[in-house]
Amino acid sequence: MWEYRTSFEPNDGGQEDVFAHRLHYQHALNGQSRLRLIGLQSDSGGDLEFRYMRVEYQYQYLEDEEAGWDSALRFELQLAEGDNLPHRFRVAWSGKIDVTDRWQLRANLITGREFHSGADSGLSVETRWQATYALGGGTRIGIESFNDLNSTDDFGSFNQQEHQVGPVMKLKLGRGWSVDFSYLFGLSDEAPDENLRMQLKYSL
Repeated sequence: MWEYRTSFEPNDGGQEDVFAHRLHYQHALNGQSRLRLIGLQSDSGGDLEFRYMRVEYQYQYLEDEEAGWDSALRFELQLAEGDNLPHRFRVAWSGKIDVTDRWQLRANLITGREFHSGADSGLSVETRWQATYALGGGTRIGIESFNDLNSTDDFGSFNQQEHQVGPVMKLKLGRGWSVDFSYLFGLSDEAPDENLRMQLKYSL
């Protein structure tokens, strides 16, 4: 499956807008395991530059048909472009449950460690969650939240962390195509005020 993601973060106060996009390719090894390769470019008022390459391995250890919900572990190795940027290794837990025929809940807990030049100390901690409602015809609407809690070395206060929340819409377009749109706004001082996202997916 191929997936294209893009985000736009308009800034005020004299700062530059931030644009980023990335390309995913993922391949199922079997019914439980998946490999994914990701490359990202971003632009913060200058030239669009390559930032990192990431390899992921995901293992799904619970399936809805047997356990009543899906759950998986994901292992990520991210290699940054440039000598002054840190690399990182992370482990993520993800879960998904259909609460009713229409309501679905998703959650992620991610932790990891930076290494190489400029690496932060401690383990990074992030959480994400999403609640969506099926309208029919392959369309879902809902709300999602992204939360960067800094690291175990210094979590800081709520406003020193990045907390965002906003609406999301998911559309199935047919013939293997689907697209997600979301708009996030900042709840804490450190988070971006606005973030527009799009994910375009194609399943082979």
